Amino acid sequence: MSFLAADIGGTYTRLLLAEPSATGWRVLREQRFVGADYPGLEAIVQLFLGAERPSVACIAVAGPVSEQRVCMTNLPWQLDARQLAAHFGIAQVRLLNDFAAQAYGLDSLPASDLCTLQVGQPEAGGVRALLGAGTGLGMALLVRCAEHWQVLPSQGGLADFAPVDEQQLALCAALQQAYGRASQELLLSGHGLERIHGFLGGRGVLPGSGPDAREISQAAEQGEPLACASLALFARIFAACAGNLALLGLAQGGVYLSGGIAPKMLTFLQQPEVLQAFSDKPPMRELLQRMPLHVVLNEQLGLHGAATLAAQLCRAQEGGL
Repeated sequence: MSFLAADIGGTYTRLLLAEPSATGWRVLREQRFVGADYPGLEAIVQLFLGAERPSVACIAVAGPVSEQRVCMTNLPWQLDARQLAAHFGIAQVRLLNDFAAQAYGLDSLPASDLCTLQVGQPEAGGVRALLGAGTGLGMALLVRCAEHWQVLPSQGGLADFAPVDEQQLALCAALQQAYGRASQELLLSGHGLERIHGFLGGRGVLPGSGPDAREISQAAEQGEPLACASLALFARIFAACAGNLALLGLAQGGVYLSGGIAPKMLTFLQQPEVLQAFSDKPPMRELLQRMPLHVVLNEQLGLHGAATLAAQLCRAQEGGL
């Protein structure tokens, strides 16, 4: 019995064909596609699977899932689990939010896949919060229910940005003027880094007038002052946003920063100002200082979580036979 796991982000679609094993699963084949190059997921899955027909598919999607349907946030795709199951002859297809999938993958992450920014005093079985910046900004909470973990998906990345000083107030005002509102995702994403860089450089917050996120990061590695200032501000805003989520979920089991951006800016996330931005929320400062804060180094956490759930569904099918 084999399964298909997929992680569909705003930029890349990652597919994994595997079969359950005693330790989790055994990889048969894995491939990455640029989503925008294809008219829809069906074309990618057909190309990847060929004649193979797995028993289960678990697909993590960037967008809110309702009744096993989703209109993606960063791609013009509409997915329906029943239609996908019928089209490919797969017995069970499960759609879930991409950050819900990442949350499912947290429990089996090895310590080597984490960089701890704040050790804290974690509570066994305490709520865990996940926050990730990439093409967009994703969030999820992980709650212990009896013997299992239950994931609570979220679209909190689109909540309002909360500035904490005069510089951030000016940044917020610039976003409001340009976009009508200032959401967290406008800043905490790849284009968000470009907006911060443009704001600090006096060009405004509309992307396209300056270097892209990759070029900004490369310039920061060379010590270029404006690029370094941009990443430092990004890191403080990211940490403050994580602290807000930690309070919202009372995440005494730990807070995890994931996505494609965080592992590439560890030098900036490891600065004292970042932990200060995370916890500087009186009268809850001491509570936040007790919450562990980690960076997830494994950028395929969503695919890992989708595979974890798919393997469970395969075992459930086998048990029902």
